[in-house]
Amino acid sequence: MIAVLLIAFAVALWLGVNTVPKIELSNKSNVELDEIDWMRGFIDSLRAGMPAWEALSNSNHKFIPMASKKLNQPIELPIALAQDAKLQNSLLLKALAACWQVSQQHGAPLGPAMQSALDAQLDRIMVADEIRSQLAGPKTAAVTLALLPIATLLLAQSLGISAISWLLTSTIGLISLAIGGLLLSSGTWIMIRLAKNIEQELQL
Repeated sequence: MIAVLLIAFAVALWLGVNTVPKIELSNKSNVELDEIDWMRGFIDSLRAGMPAWEALSNSNHKFIPMASKKLNQPIELPIALAQDAKLQNSLLLKALAACWQVSQQHGAPLGPAMQSALDAQLDRIMVADEIRSQLAGPKTAAVTLALLPIATLLLAQSLGISAISWLLTSTIGLISLAIGGLLLSSGTWIMIRLAKNIEQELQL
């Protein structure tokens, strides 16, 4: 029974650390990719000679719900784009709002500026993916180290050594179990917490 509980704990720990973050990151990446495709289409329309407001009008309005209502109001359009950028926490939309205002006031071409912003966003995603891959190492190491003592106990039990019984019935065993469990859980929590803090700070 104890062995079954240890195995269940190990499986729950592994799933909790590895499965949930991957789902969240995958959803975020899909949103970023859709936004990049949307921006590419907008830039292609500008290169084809289409006016900026018309290119924006022909694009997918789900990324610009506020700006889509201001397409016939050029003065308020940059403000609406900035609101959409803040609402969706989008770096590309923030760049579009700023470049649109500069283009509107000084007549600067919008296409090259947005292409530079798009290239910068692609570089940021590549760096984020690389950092995310590097952070997978410490997470895996933390889980592996957490599972090693459990695997050792199960191995000893399978060899006929009553290690679990000794841990639960002797004073030294109980003290060792308490100290070891505390150090193991604390170390695993700290390692995973550090990795998650880095992801949050870098907005991965």
